[in-house]
Amino acid sequence: MSNFIRIKFEKLKDFCQQAYMNVGVPEGEAEMIADLLTRSDLRGVETHGVTRLPIYIQRLQKGYVRKEAKITVVKEKGPTAFLEAHGTMGHLAAYRGMEKAIAKAEEFGIGWASVGNSGHFGVAGLFPMMALKKDFIGYVVSNSAPMMFPWGGRERIIGNNPLAYALPAGRYLPVVLDFSLGVVSSGKLILSRKKGEKIPLGWAVDKNGLPTEDPYKGYEGGGALAPIGGHKGYGLVLIHEMLTAVLTGGKWTRNIKSLYEEDKSGIQGTCHSFMALDPECFIGREAFKQNMDRYIKSIKESGKAKNVDEILIPGEPEFKTETKRLQEGIPMAQNTVNELIALGKSLGLTL
Repeated sequence: MSNFIRIKFEKLKDFCQQAYMNVGVPEGEAEMIADLLTRSDLRGVETHGVTRLPIYIQRLQKGYVRKEAKITVVKEKGPTAFLEAHGTMGHLAAYRGMEKAIAKAEEFGIGWASVGNSGHFGVAGLFPMMALKKDFIGYVVSNSAPMMFPWGGRERIIGNNPLAYALPAGRYLPVVLDFSLGVVSSGKLILSRKKGEKIPLGWAVDKNGLPTEDPYKGYEGGGALAPIGGHKGYGLVLIHEMLTAVLTGGKWTRNIKSLYEEDKSGIQGTCHSFMALDPECFIGREAFKQNMDRYIKSIKESGKAKNVDEILIPGEPEFKTETKRLQEGIPMAQNTVNELIALGKSLGLTL
C-alpha cells in the first residue's frame, strides 16, 4: 500500500465541497455532489469518484456546465414526469430525477422520471439506492458519450450506457446491481493509465479494432471498450439509449460530448430515466423484505465452488468496503492525490 494514501471520508468530502463552492456552486448543491462523489470511493468505485473532481471543476470553470442547477418539469402525467436539466451537473440532475420518481411512487405506487440534457452523473447505483429509504425498489438507466463500436462496426459511436437496481431486504443487506455495458468502464482505463498499469486483454480494442493491453490506446487514444456478452451487450446499449435520449428527444451517440472533450457549446447532453416501485402494491413492503431474506439465504447457503468461502450478492462487496473505509479511511492512488493537491493549490485549498 506504499503507493496509496488513506484519507478520511469526511475530510475528502469537505475538500470536494470546498472545491465546488470555490468555483461558484451553491453550498447545498456543492455538499450534495461532494457526498455522491466521495461515497463512490467509499464504496470502492474509485473510477467514478474523486479522481474525476479535476475534470468536473475544469468544466465548471470553462462554462461547459451550469454552476447552479436549473431543472424544469416539461410534462407530468400520472406516475410519469419529464424533466429538462438545461446542462445541469449530472449528479444534481440525477438526484432530482430519482427524487421525482420516488415522489410519484409514494402517490401512485410506481414512478418513472426521465431527464434530458444532463451530464455525467458518476456511480449509477447511488441513485436507485435513494429509494431504499422508503423500502421501495429503485432503478436507473442512462446513456453516455461514445465509448464503443457498434456490433460489426469500427466507429466509436455508442456509449457504455449503465443500469442499476436497488432492492430492500430485511436482515440482509440491500441488493444493489450496478454495471455499465462495457466489460469495464472508461474510468477503469483512465485510472489504469494514471497508475501506469497495463489492462487485461478483452477489456478494450485499439483504433484498429485489435485487442490491446495499453489503457491509453484502448480509450483516450481512439480505441473502444469491449461490450459485455458481445452482441447481447450491444443490444442493451441501444435499448438504454432508446429509454433515455430517444424518449426525451435528447442527444445520442456521437452528439454527446465526452467529459474530456473541449466543447464551447456547453451541454454535454446525457439523458437518464429513473423508476421507483412500492412493494406495498404487491405483497407489502415487510412481506417483500422477508421474501428477499429467504431468497438471499437460499442463494448464499447453496453449494459453493472449490476454494470459495462465501457466495456474495450484488452490492455486498461495496457495502463491506464502505464499512471498512469509514473506519480506516479511503485509500487513494498517489497520482490521484497529486492531482487533488494541484487542484487545491489552484483554488486556495489544502488537502
